[in-house]
Amino acid sequence: MALVENGKDIFETMFENNVVVCYIGPFDGQILSLLASNIEDSLWDDPKRGKKFFKIFIELSQNIYLYSKEKVDGLDKSAGVGLIMIKEYDEYFQFITGNMVDHNDYVKLTDKCDQIISKSRDELREFKRQQRSLSRSDSDGGNIGIIQSTILSGYPPSYTFHKVDDNNYFYILSIRIDK
Repeated sequence: MALVENGKDIFETMFENNVVVCYIGPFDGQILSLLASNIEDSLWDDPKRGKKFFKIFIELSQNIYLYSKEKVDGLDKSAGVGLIMIKEYDEYFQFITGNMVDHNDYVKLTDKCDQIISKSRDELREFKRQQRSLSRSDSDGGNIGIIQSTILSGYPPSYTFHKVDDNNYFYILSIRIDK
């Protein structure tokens, strides 16, 4: 009985906080495909906006898949573990992602997010071209997805880190997309 009551509390909390999608776990290909198709088909009447929404979802999910410090112990051992939440408001949706990163990634991501926030749309396009031209060993990784999501949404991302211990942080990124 307690589990049912707790489930009801969770549902009510999510409902009160405008949560329309929430997933926590491994971000492997099968799960991403299932989530992406359901999100693309169910939240939009306008196919053009649906595609933009879908692209942002894929970009942010791939960042978790590739760069989360936590990895799944299942079939796809390279799949990162994290969360994605989509909240709906009258005028926009808010994508929220979260995953574990180590101290080095914390430093790199803080710098990259600050750079992304400070740039105009045209500067972001040039920045994305520069990042793509870097060799894999020269790149900080995970930057292009955040840059592309920012270009697509038209709004700067917001981000925060919660320190877990001396070397680990929980990284939360939020992107807005107008309806």
